[in-house]
Amino acid sequence: MTDSLLAFEDLPQSLQDKIRPPRKLTLADRIRHAEMTASIFPRKYARRAEAMSDDARRSEERERGCPPITNRGGKSGDAATSDKLPSWEAKEKLQFVAVGKRGLFQVIAIPRPDKSKSEKHSFIDWVNFTFKTAAMPMHLKTGHQAVTDYEYVQCLSAHLFSIFGYGVLNQRESGMNFYKHSFDVGTLLNHQLGLVCIGGQNDTVAVTIKGQGLMTAQPGWEARLYAFLQSIPGAKITRLDLANDNFNSKTSLDDYLSMYHAGLFINRGRAPNIEQAGNWVKPNGKGRTLYIGNRKSGKLLRIYEKGLQLANGFHEKFPNWVRVELELKADDRVIPFDALLRPGQYLAGAYPALANMHRVQNRIETFKRTAESTLEKAEQVTRHQFGRYIWALAEWYGVETAFERLTQGKEELPKSLSKVLGFQERQDETDFIHQQTILTFNQGAILL
Repeated sequence: MTDSLLAFEDLPQSLQDKIRPPRKLTLADRIRHAEMTASIFPRKYARRAEAMSDDARRSEERERGCPPITNRGGKSGDAATSDKLPSWEAKEKLQFVAVGKRGLFQVIAIPRPDKSKSEKHSFIDWVNFTFKTAAMPMHLKTGHQAVTDYEYVQCLSAHLFSIFGYGVLNQRESGMNFYKHSFDVGTLLNHQLGLVCIGGQNDTVAVTIKGQGLMTAQPGWEARLYAFLQSIPGAKITRLDLANDNFNSKTSLDDYLSMYHAGLFINRGRAPNIEQAGNWVKPNGKGRTLYIGNRKSGKLLRIYEKGLQLANGFHEKFPNWVRVELELKADDRVIPFDALLRPGQYLAGAYPALANMHRVQNRIETFKRTAESTLEKAEQVTRHQFGRYIWALAEWYGVETAFERLTQGKEELPKSLSKVLGFQERQDETDFIHQQTILTFNQGAILL
């Protein structure tokens, strides 16, 4: 800890202030300072100290007996104003418990939130969860219990629709992730939003919802998924990605690298693995990435210049847009369901360096910035590669005819744009398999 503290003090003062914001003086502090100054220079500062004391007394009289305008649970020793240096003991907040497994015991890490931060400092960008089919029996609309894997997924589709606003569309040709069967969950302009896998794997079912699926999910899905998982014995989250976007970040990737060397990413007493991607020697405008940790440990942090990566060197629409992503996996750790409701607190509690770096998140704002940057990049590419041809065709055929000839048979969004421009299109509930009817006979099943 001494080495980390010494390294912290060696950081530039501007970076120290970002990690540990300077303590703001209260009115009482200013009065004490004025009185102390007045005792040294009485002629010059005595009247100022007396005036400040009179103002303080009048302020106390006005506020005496009056409740505070708002109560946000803050305390005078809040972490935001504390002069203590963040440490892994304070911010990592890992709990170790023994969990029985096939007669053996293993140590499991359980991330804990930093409750001094807002739960809205982060949003969820990916979620995987799994549970045993026997732990939650499913019943068809006919009242019969689901027996086959297809019947079970058909019933599960209705639950997913009530949680996210979309359900299971169809069965895929083959299984995935070592399961016998796999199904597509939702679709957005031919982009799969998630996946359901079933068959094998100790009679479990696994559900994956990708970032695009969470972007288009009905608001409040976090609380609904929390309640759903709480109702299933033995259910667990196997992967959870927490993300934070700062569109005008004052903390650069070089700052995060300096914080790593200062020991502010120490985990369980030792520094995690670190890797750098992109041109760090002579940045070329295409963006850089910092990887801290690794997937094998179940905890990987990615910090990258998202604005520059979206631009890919064609422009700098959002040059200071920095994204922080924390990927948690259930490898020797348990991911609490509570993280669904308070993602910002779990991200802030992951490493000391993240304690004071985030703002309240807005997924719609992230979408708008992504769409704007992607469209501008597409315009720059088209202008650079085909601008002269388009001008020549417009001069030869006329603007309307040229436009029709160039776009005939191409009336759809390109793949790179459909992911960011089509998120508001929703499918009708009749598209999902839980609206189908299965008649079961001794000889087999008929799908209607």
